[in-house]
Amino acid sequence: MTSLRVMTFNIRGALFDDGVNRWPNRVDLNVRTILRYAPDVIGLQEAHQDNLSVYREQLSGYDYAPGPPYNNEEPYLQYTAICWNASRLRLAETGGFWLSLTPEQHSGSWDTACIRSATWARLVWLDTGQSFVHLNTHLDHVSEMARVEGTKLILQRLQPAIEEDVPVIITGDFNCKPGSTAYRCFAEYGFVDAYTAAGHTAQVNTFHAFQGRAYTPRPPEVDRIDWILTRDGRQRFSIEACTIVDDAEPPLYPSDHYPVLADLTLE
Repeated sequence: MTSLRVMTFNIRGALFDDGVNRWPNRVDLNVRTILRYAPDVIGLQEAHQDNLSVYREQLSGYDYAPGPPYNNEEPYLQYTAICWNASRLRLAETGGFWLSLTPEQHSGSWDTACIRSATWARLVWLDTGQSFVHLNTHLDHVSEMARVEGTKLILQRLQPAIEEDVPVIITGDFNCKPGSTAYRCFAEYGFVDAYTAAGHTAQVNTFHAFQGRAYTPRPPEVDRIDWILTRDGRQRFSIEACTIVDDAEPPLYPSDHYPVLADLTLE
């Protein structure tokens, strides 16, 4: 039996003016939070080059697949980067695409407010030789059509891995809630939400706008928009736990999103 700790984390890019929570002020807390939980694989969203430069220096045990840059223009291009613990996993192959009608070009479709992308990596456990596919993405925050059509494109691109019966993990900031159309698309394709599979039923937020537990969504609805999804036709994945990590040192927060952490085993 092989263990795997997965994190999804919208880190809030380094170029935003977030007052006291500007990247230079919270970078130490951000890095310490990741190191404290020591995930084997991480799906990052909103990663600017400045964020990645810090991680390459301070998270030196990880290797990186940045994937295709997204957002509309320089210098605000971001990455849905995937990171993995190089002492446990090796990269077999990686790639990425933009969430649009022309996915091989930096482009947007379906009334998206921002150009969006997805990054994928096929990773292999060094000790067993077993492999899995990890895809990481960041869906649009405005257009529901872009979220739904982007989801359909992701599922289409994952079809070869699914047909090969390779275990698949999806991480991301999906900018929509459980029960939304995009969420149902993943569920209909056999993907399991690690948070609910771990037995959680309470409504919670993962976005908190640098307010922590004081944050109240408007309208006051559940705002769990960051998910870890798994799919394995042979049912070899077991979801042992899933946690929303709320580490903070107010007024500083690692990000304006809480990272989500899942512990999996693969038989």
